[in-house]
Amino acid sequence: MLKKVTNPSAVWLLTGLVLGLGAALFFQGQPVQATATDHADDFSIATGHVTADLEAVYLLDFKTGSLLGTVMNKQTGKFQSFYKRELQADFGLTPKQKPKFIMVTGAMQAATAQVPIYHVLYVAELNSGKLAAYGMPY
Repeated sequence: MLKKVTNPSAVWLLTGLVLGLGAALFFQGQPVQATATDHADDFSIATGHVTADLEAVYLLDFKTGSLLGTVMNKQTGKFQSFYKRELQADFGLTPKQKPKFIMVTGAMQAATAQVPIYHVLYVAELNSGKLAAYGMPY
């Protein structure tokens, strides 16, 4: 014989658990892909997906204006395919200027003649107000 429930909170908790588990089993989730950006005094680092399953890492040296990019080989676990771009010309900077950069990656779905692009790296120089977008030719 069933006993009468005298605590309505327990009924609502049980109902919520049953509905939540049912929804989790019925609806399929979407895969999540995250990117990250961080900085220290003179450096900034960002990540973004070069392909659906390969991530790029970017490092920007504020003092030299050098932008470095690389990807990790999934078989060896080592970085490979290093790319470098000097940003002074892109932003019209002179050696005496002290640039102030920020950068972040963004999602992009574009097909080029050779390889689809899944992300773009945005770099801004705050003193000039200029913005540039870069893609990794992987």
